[in-house]
Amino acid sequence: MKTLFLTMLFFLITSIAVADYTIRSAYKFENIDMIKNSDGSNIMNTTATGVNSYSNGDTVIIKCLVNLKNSILTGSCQGSDKDGDIEYTTVERDVSKGNKGIMRRVGGTGKYENKSSTCEYVVELTDFSVGVGYLTASCKE
Repeated sequence: MKTLFLTMLFFLITSIAVADYTIRSAYKFENIDMIKNSDGSNIMNTTATGVNSYSNGDTVIIKCLVNLKNSILTGSCQGSDKDGDIEYTTVERDVSKGNKGIMRRVGGTGKYENKSSTCEYVVELTDFSVGVGYLTASCKE
C-alpha cells in the first residue's frame, strides 16, 4: 500500500513539474531604433520576425513589436501556423536580471481560441550587431 501511494505521489509531482509543451524560437531583428530617455537610459523599439517550433510538431511564423525601456522588455506578438490559425502572445523580461522572461499566450483563432498559457523563456543567444536571436521556452496551459 505504501509503495502504491509513493508511486502515485511520484507521478503527480512529475506531472506538475513537467511542461505541457516546449518552444524553440529563432528570430531576426528589423527596424531597430533607439533614443535616450530624460534620465539617460535607452529606449529601444524593434520588430522581431521568426519561427517558433513547438514540441507537438506545430510551427508558427511570428512577428513581434518589442519595446525596451529602463531595462524592461515588453512586446506583443502575432503568429500563424500552417492551418492559418492565429496565436497572440505577449513577452516580458527585466534584462537587468538576466536572460529569463515570461511569454503568455493571450488568445487567438482556431486551435488557439480561448486558449491561454504561460511560458518561462530563456534567451540562449542574441546578437544585435548581426540582428538575430534564439530562445527556448517551457510552457504550461
